[in-house]
Amino acid sequence: MKFDLHCHSTCSDGTYAPTEVVQRAHAAGVNVLALTDHDTLAGIDEARAAAIACDMQLINGVEISCEHTLIGGYGKNKSTNKIIHVLGLDFTDREKMHATLQQLQDSRATRGQRITEKLSVLLDINYDALWQAVLDKAGGNPQAVGRAHIGQVLFERGEVKTVQKAFDKYLADNKPAYVAIDALSMADGIELIHACGGKAVLAHPTRYQLSATRVRKLIEEFAGLGGDACELPSNSEPVSTRRMVDRSIAAHNLVASIGSDFHGSNMPWRRLGDVPTMNLISREFGSLLQCFLKRKFIAEYSFEC
Repeated sequence: MKFDLHCHSTCSDGTYAPTEVVQRAHAAGVNVLALTDHDTLAGIDEARAAAIACDMQLINGVEISCEHTLIGGYGKNKSTNKIIHVLGLDFTDREKMHATLQQLQDSRATRGQRITEKLSVLLDINYDALWQAVLDKAGGNPQAVGRAHIGQVLFERGEVKTVQKAFDKYLADNKPAYVAIDALSMADGIELIHACGGKAVLAHPTRYQLSATRVRKLIEEFAGLGGDACELPSNSEPVSTRRMVDRSIAAHNLVASIGSDFHGSNMPWRRLGDVPTMNLISREFGSLLQCFLKRKFIAEYSFEC
């Protein structure tokens, strides 16, 4: 069985519609997929219909923006009010999840406009033209606007050499055009996921501009708040980093999760089905299938543990 439990569509900051994401996942040999758009469930029904047509299994998913301050005096505000992404997987109460997330969605349009305003001043670009280009990238939906859309526009205009450079120079935390997003606390995000019948997963723990010590602290605090699992770092990350995260996962009795964080053409280095390798420590300490698909789901579809 091949799993990809983290990917995005045009319903948030991806470049492919939910149907095409599923079709591409199927072509990549994925058997079980979670569409985890940012703070929205808008693509799940379309993705599920496509999954049925492809004879794939789709589980409910979402990536929730959560605010968290790491405990301890780390200085320079790098651990203060961090936006941490928490995946909600296999939840059943979609109405409750949607009602809460709608408030976050409403803030996305305002955030995108504020980032664009900052960039228009920094780069001496007409605001209206820049915002329209960003909207076009987001399919005309201001609530779907994410930093990846803005980064893609900057890249296409020649303002930066790559989309990643747009983040490094303007869009990442503490950069000149950064605007914080309205977010649940990490504790509330985990509580929401559990209240909706799902599992809470710490997404990409090494991508928050934290030192190794702080990454370990983040995993510890996530577990202490009742989190269920943590994503393994990409195979492209240093072996030492991957081992460090894996040991932290095991130390705090979390389950390991895997996902590509596929976005599409705006981040072509992330490919559907290209997920981290489950290593020995993770296998010894918990079953991915048992955690996310639950025994009843495994039995229903005759999956093997």
